[in-house]
Amino acid sequence: QSTGTAAYTDWFSGFFVPFLHRNSAICVLPNYRLIPEHNGDDILNDIADFWIWFKESLPAYLSSNEPSLEADFSKVVISGESAGGWCALQSVLTLPESTFRACFVQYPVTNAFPVSPDHKPFGEPIPPKEELEQFLASIEPGTILSGVTPPARDSVSMMLRAHGRWGEVFGEGKHLMPDTRVEDAKFLTPTYILHGEDDTVVPVKWTHAFVEKAKKAVPEARIRLVTPPGDHGFDESLYEEDEPWLRELLRDIEQDWIAV
Repeated sequence: QSTGTAAYTDWFSGFFVPFLHRNSAICVLPNYRLIPEHNGDDILNDIADFWIWFKESLPAYLSSNEPSLEADFSKVVISGESAGGWCALQSVLTLPESTFRACFVQYPVTNAFPVSPDHKPFGEPIPPKEELEQFLASIEPGTILSGVTPPARDSVSMMLRAHGRWGEVFGEGKHLMPDTRVEDAKFLTPTYILHGEDDTVVPVKWTHAFVEKAKKAVPEARIRLVTPPGDHGFDESLYEEDEPWLRELLRDIEQDWIAV
């Protein structure tokens, strides 16, 4: 949640393009305020504001660009990767059951998982605590930031976790993480999760734990976790024609999303 922007195409998995085209989908990519300038509650507020805009203002925005274009709000699939997966799951857990047909997330952040200062995401060392302190001290009070082009600030979230500052910056309420929020869930949108088995940024074991919690809270929920080999973001250049398991996964999502 410390870097990224909706316009950063490197984080838009290749398989999404044909997937969206063949289903005549309208893809809406929002930004949200980033940490550490903002906290978890700020991001949740941005998510809530986005869904109000989505329902109340998207139709007018579409017609202003193309009068014949109309959104079908009865067939909405929500998706997100990494921190965006956190946003997607939070949306599913806070909005009415009828909002989404399906949820598809990739290597999502589901909890405030601990990180050792000696950990090496992608094989690279986490910068020392002194670097984090210097960065935090450089932030001007009142700064509003909702988009950063990677790789700028890509180590900030990991530094916050590794050096014991995450809770202070992000917040620690039960509502701030999907793995605790799901404990009180009464329903769950059909959910598909893709997570690389070798993820060094968001360990897959935490997604396994989230799935178990979700099944316990909502026994009738349909939730599927696929864990092929790969590190964080491994699917950026994947396509259905190259991976039969991906083709099957997307076809199943389509059944929930657009099937009559």
